[in-house]
Amino acid sequence: MQLIFHDDLIELYDRQLDTSVSIDFIKGNLAHRQQFGGGRGQAIAKAIGLKSGITPSVLDATAGLAGDAFVLATLGCPMTLIERSPVIFALIENAVERASLNEKFTPILNQGFKLINQDAIDYISDRLTSKDTSPDVIYIDPMYPDRKKSALVKKDMQILQRLHDKDEQASELLETALLYTRKRVVVKRPVHAETLNDRKPSTCIKSKKTRYDVYTIEKM
Repeated sequence: MQLIFHDDLIELYDRQLDTSVSIDFIKGNLAHRQQFGGGRGQAIAKAIGLKSGITPSVLDATAGLAGDAFVLATLGCPMTLIERSPVIFALIENAVERASLNEKFTPILNQGFKLINQDAIDYISDRLTSKDTSPDVIYIDPMYPDRKKSALVKKDMQILQRLHDKDEQASELLETALLYTRKRVVVKRPVHAETLNDRKPSTCIKSKKTRYDVYTIEKM
């Protein structure tokens, strides 16, 4: 893999897959998802707890390419993004720098779009010392289980999996998040995947290929 620095763009090139990955919050897939993704009616918004008059603060503990975090930010959520890989973090940081030059991104910056390059378990346990400083929601999107070759994930997700290897911290991350979140923890899973740690969620929100396991603190 090669991290390539252009005049204003940073991209990650995978020689094995012969493809490049970069992040763009203003145009491309993320902009299309913002415009046509379904707003507060989409599954992720319901799972986070977005309702009329309620816009929770969210800590995305596994930011990845920041797609879900960006969607939630466009819906008004103050966001904190945690990404442990310095390579992926560089892509997110570069995307924010480029987007900050566009006035469409200004409301997102004003409401809060904070980036942290650190292990999520360390950040949560070290920084969130009380419920007063904790986010309303902690969002976890662990690496999906291995898939058969006939159903390979998209190339950008393959690159993420190669950088992170298997996300063996997901179980511990869930338990840590449950200790420090104010209202709920949301775990993104494939529809037919098992729950993390065999914990039964308070509720599940499903879309066509994805399930959001919601653990509300009040009901635990």
